[in-house]
Amino acid sequence: MAGLKEAASSYWREKQVSHLTGAQWGDEGKGKGVDEAAQFVDVVVRTNGGANAGHTIENEYGEFKNHLMPCGFANPDVLNVIGAHVVVDPIQLITELDDAQERLPSSPQLVISSQAPLVMPWHITRDELREKSKGDASIGTTKRGVGESYSDLALRDGFLVGDLLDSEFAEKFMRVADAQDKYMRLIDGEHLVSEVDLTWKEGSISTLQGEIYTAKKKNYLNPEEELQKYLAAADRLGPLIGNTHVRVREAFDDGKIILGEAGQAALLDLTNGTYPYVTSSHPGVSGFLISTGLGAHEVDRVIGTAKAYMTRVGEGPMPTELQDEMGDYLREKGREYGATTKRPRRTGWFDAVATKYGVQTAGITELMVTKSDILDDLPYIKICVGYEVNGQQFSSMPDFSVSGMENVKPIYKTMKGWQKDTSGIRNFSDFPPEAKEYFGQIEELVDVPISVLSVGPQRDAIVYRNDQ
Repeated sequence: MAGLKEAASSYWREKQVSHLTGAQWGDEGKGKGVDEAAQFVDVVVRTNGGANAGHTIENEYGEFKNHLMPCGFANPDVLNVIGAHVVVDPIQLITELDDAQERLPSSPQLVISSQAPLVMPWHITRDELREKSKGDASIGTTKRGVGESYSDLALRDGFLVGDLLDSEFAEKFMRVADAQDKYMRLIDGEHLVSEVDLTWKEGSISTLQGEIYTAKKKNYLNPEEELQKYLAAADRLGPLIGNTHVRVREAFDDGKIILGEAGQAALLDLTNGTYPYVTSSHPGVSGFLISTGLGAHEVDRVIGTAKAYMTRVGEGPMPTELQDEMGDYLREKGREYGATTKRPRRTGWFDAVATKYGVQTAGITELMVTKSDILDDLPYIKICVGYEVNGQQFSSMPDFSVSGMENVKPIYKTMKGWQKDTSGIRNFSDFPPEAKEYFGQIEELVDVPISVLSVGPQRDAIVYRNDQ
């Protein structure tokens, strides 16, 4: 174990500024990676997303499922930062903070960006109503209000974390809540004729459905009750709110080791992912820059987490999806159920084409491959080495849009499985030859090196390539 700790320290401290993000469709094990790194780094910055991202961690204090708390929280010497590109649900954050303070020997160091957008009660309700209104065309959001909060931010009509400290917060909250109630009635298909029950003669008014509606006042919100929750949150979180750009810059100037922790992953990026089946933020290096205030020239590396197979939660294209016994096997053995939604994840063989696209668009320079141990018992393993589209073959996807992915057929290479338990391996040289060949194939196809491998959920179930 001494050798493993030395290898880990050498890896995580060899670069001053690193960002850890997902190279695929999320759920690749970022939380475990950050929890491991937090034993050796000085600052962990959560860089994007909100409570729609769930990072599961297993360490000496038990299992944690963080949605907002940066995963460096277990080390009292680490400064945990919630950056400016993160959407903050203050109620959820307090729940996680309470849990950490109850179970850890020391309270985490935490600072929250005053510029981060706030999730308000109406964002969550709007999220639910909008998904409902889309019917079969819904995109499968987590209904945590994250996209709605980002939407209001883009419209310059939202609340920021710093607004919790404003003396006029309560007045603004009640004013906006009233307007939001009317807006949600529109989303839900109600007519804003009056708040009085009106009766119309047949044929005097028509709707798209040819039915007569009365204006019914629904209580989408209880503004007074919700306001009290936010005022209590302001009291609790107030001392933790500050200018995180300044704090990160000071740490950088002092030579501190800084690690970014992304939510979601490259293939879900708002701009570069399979729109509209994407998240509402930027998980790659661009999100790190927004959240920290550091410059691109100050980032030393971007580590992409990638499962040894593929998973995806929600809707959207997934060329290597397995809807058979093998898909069920990967799901059950890998415990592939969403940390946030509990939804079963879609599973499939490793897609080198999609992963390479994620690597390129997120600025990833090296990989941390996780869950290779889930493949231990398989006699054979397939890897997608290319796509066939309308009779043409591609090693790189020419069109990553939803329409461009509609007719994709994966081209597979079948490799021999290793059929040996690798969960106890801590040195790369101890992997079976077949496993090394599989990892080498991934490196060749994705065109970045694998620097770290995770072979189990525990913190020490990890292999560093600098310890061969």
